Amino acid sequence: MNSKLKNQNSNLNSNLKTKKTQKEKEHSSPTTHNSQLTTNAPQTMEELLASTGYVIKGFKKGEVLEGKITRVSPKEILINIGGKTDGVVIDRELENYRETLQALKPGDKVTAQIIVSENDRGQAVLSLRQSIFEKRWTELSDCQKSGESVEVVLKDSVRGGMLVEYSGLRGYIPQSQFDGSLSKQLDKIVGRRIQAKVMEVDQPTNRLIFSQRAVVEGDALVKQKELLSTITVGDTVESTITGIVPFGAFAKFTVEKEKKKHEIEGLIHISEIAWEKVEDTGEYMKQGDTVKVKIIGIDEKSGKVTLSLKQLLPDPWEHVLDMFEKDTQVKGKVSRVSPYGIFVNLSPGIDGLIHVSKMTPGEEPKVGEEITVTIEDIQPDKRKIGLSMSLTEKPIGYR
Repeated sequence: MNSKLKNQNSNLNSNLKTKKTQKEKEHSSPTTHNSQLTTNAPQTMEELLASTGYVIKGFKKGEVLEGKITRVSPKEILINIGGKTDGVVIDRELENYRETLQALKPGDKVTAQIIVSENDRGQAVLSLRQSIFEKRWTELSDCQKSGESVEVVLKDSVRGGMLVEYSGLRGYIPQSQFDGSLSKQLDKIVGRRIQAKVMEVDQPTNRLIFSQRAVVEGDALVKQKELLSTITVGDTVESTITGIVPFGAFAKFTVEKEKKKHEIEGLIHISEIAWEKVEDTGEYMKQGDTVKVKIIGIDEKSGKVTLSLKQLLPDPWEHVLDMFEKDTQVKGKVSRVSPYGIFVNLSPGIDGLIHVSKMTPGEEPKVGEEITVTIEDIQPDKRKIGLSMSLTEKPIGYR
């Protein structure tokens, strides 16, 4: 009996120890698990970013990248460029390009350049200057194509014209591209804002050419279009020469519309000054001269009028057969040399041609030289006279 009781107590104690050990294991298990979690958890920002797969971009000074505007205010412009914080536009640019920058809005995509990789607030300092100038060049190219004028500031008077500025870009207006009133006082108009048309845009060479005269003339042509109904091709009018140019001369004449007098300006092209070839317009007229001209062209679309002096003069080719005969010798002066022959002026407005095949190589006469030629052919309808060099010495063996 006592033996049985001892065995039962022994078994009971053994079971109690086993349960206690199991409970201790159960209680100790969570502690061990938590310890493992603590050991595996990210301990630094780098480990945390590595565990999420997120990578912060590093930036270098001078780097150019794409970004998206996140905030626009009078004091700052923030741009998301993929960094740990948004980049910020430098203060100087907010002052210099305020009008353009304040037109930006959140969501706009821009091209930015890194000026400082990180300031004391952890932000990349950015410049939008390149993006702004790219936009300016595009604007000017579009204006050149459309003919729209832009506002420029006259900066410095230089030899042959004036340096100007358009929203930070430097350009040039040649003196010939100012109208008469401004071209005479370039040194007195520095700082003035004027309207000008874009004549040339070349971004790779940083070349910008403007014209103030084109604006003035453009406005004048708009008004002139309304007066074209008062004139007719073939009309003869008395005009005043207003300008001499290498390709001819400009002349104004007066018309009347609705009991009011108006002026129309037209061009006398150099080919319409005289029947002979004209090299220098200034040899035939000067500014202020009064001359009669014939209206030979009206372009209603552009408002331009073409005039002629020579068509009011007798056409020398109408009587060329009375003046010259085939197979006769005449004297003339070499007026010009071309690859296919030499032109000889025989009379005002009448030139003949010595074909290159009819001259001895190396012995061609020079421009201005007076020579004797033989008339071989006359074609009044084509305004052509064929010539050959006349013999000045008797051929060897001639009797």
